[in-house]
Parts: sequence; structure tokens; C-alpha cells
Amino acid sequence: FLLAWCIGGTDPNIAERFGWSTTAFGVGITIIVLAFPLAWLVRNRPEDVGLRPDGNTDDRCDSLTNPVISATSETELVGYSWQQAIRTRTFWLISFGHACSSIVIVSIMVHLGLLLDDRGYSLPTISAIVGTYTGVNAVFILIGGYLGDRLPIRFAAFGFSFIQSIAVVILVFSDGIGMAFLFAVILGIGFGGRTPVTTSIRGVYFGRRAFAAITGMSMLPMNVMLFIAPLFAGYMRDATGSYTIAFLVIAIVCMFGSCLFLLLGSPPTFLEINRSSRSG
Repeated sequence: FLLAWCIGGTDPNIAERFGWSTTAFGVGITIIVLAFPLAWLVRNRPEDVGLRPDGNTDDRCDSLTNPVISATSETELVGYSWQQAIRTRTFWLISFGHACSSIVIVSIMVHLGLLLDDRGYSLPTISAIVGTYTGVNAVFILIGGYLGDRLPIRFAAFGFSFIQSIAVVILVFSDGIGMAFLFAVILGIGFGGRTPVTTSIRGVYFGRRAFAAITGMSMLPMNVMLFIAPLFAGYMRDATGSYTIAFLVIAIVCMFGSCLFLLLGSPPTFLEINRSSRSG
């Protein structure tokens, strides 16, 4: 978002004043400076900061207010191992649903500038469009997380993924700068809302026991599709002279992926066991 703003969000924009290389270098240094101190604030479990997962009513998470409890008790995380997860239908529905919805973003990142350039848009205008969907995305990451906690998460994943595909259809048939910015807003809504939902959905269906391993395994098919989609879009652009067919296919694949989330049943209920060495 910062880089997009520097390129197209100021007047005159920073990239034109200082050059692309200097601007990108400055943004990179800013990210590095902020990333390290912010990383120290991240904890692995809510119990580490004295919080309880939803539904827990005992005092095992009071590690900040009662250090005795912290030293003598621990929570046994329950849920699926990654070996158990990959043998379930749910794992593959989530994996391919996430993969199909993610190819939109990687294809947009690679080809949007070229597509808009083909239509005669200037670099500052293209940058403003990118900055628009990035800014809307930043807002809807928060909204998507909020809705994911309050709606059945499979419906939230479906809705935001489907919105992404609608954005791509608008892009393909857009005629004029107004429609281009409408595409940017709708893509930001879909992409931003989908991001926290499709990440956390694995914890909802498989528990916290092996969340990282399950997430990593489920991203294997996604990485294959993320590799193929931009190549396909570029090939179709060279073969047909436009991105129309390529992005329509990508939109259809995204719609298909969003429907996979609807096939998920209700998630299981995970009960975590408190082990305590305290007597009585």
C-alpha cells in the first residue's frame, strides 16, 4: 500500500520526483525498520497474553495476572494432525477453494498494469487504481475478520471469493476510468475480506494442534496454480492480443473455488484439556 501510494497517491507523486529505484529502496527500508519491532509483539497463543479462546471459561489462561498458574499448568491443544487432516474431504475442499480464489490476485499483480496500459491509461492512473484496491483491501481485512467470527465461516469465504470473481468480470468488460475504479473497489472488498477468512478457516475445521503444518500442506496445490495462472494469462495475451479470454477463465475458476467452500459442513467443536500440577 505504501509503495502504491508513493507511485500514484501523491501529486506530484514521489516515484516521479525521486525515481522508481530510490522510491522502492525507501519503502523497503521503512518496512524493515517497522517489521522487526512489530514481530516482537506477536505471540503464538492467546494464552501467552492472558486471553482465552472463545468458549473457554476456566482460569488456565490467566498467565499474566497469576504467574503461579502460568508456571504449573499448560493447555493441551487438540485437533487434527496434518496426517489426519489430509485424509479428509474438508482439507481438499479448503485447499482447492483457497487456490482457485488466490489465482485472481497473483494474476492481477502480474498483468493489471499491462492490461490497463493496453487500454491507454497513464502510469499515475494505473498506480491510483492499484492504490485504490490496496487501500480498500486494508480496510476489509478487518471487516472480513470480524464477519468471519460472526457468520458461518464457509459462507464468509464463499461470499468474499465470489466478490473477487465479479471484480474480474467488471475489469474485463470495463469501458472507462469509472469502471476501472469500480473494479478496484470491488476487488479490494473481495480480496481483503477473503484473506483472514481463508487463513483462519483451517483452524476452525482442524483445531490449533497442527495449524501451521496443515496450512503449509494445503498450500501445495495453491502454489502450483499460482505458478500456472500468470503464465496462462500471458500466453493468452500473446496468442489472442488481449487479456479477455484469460481473465474470464480466471474469473470462472474463482467462482468454482468459491462454491467449494459451500460444500464444507459445519465445523467440529474442539475442547482443550487443561493439565495442572496444582493439588486440590
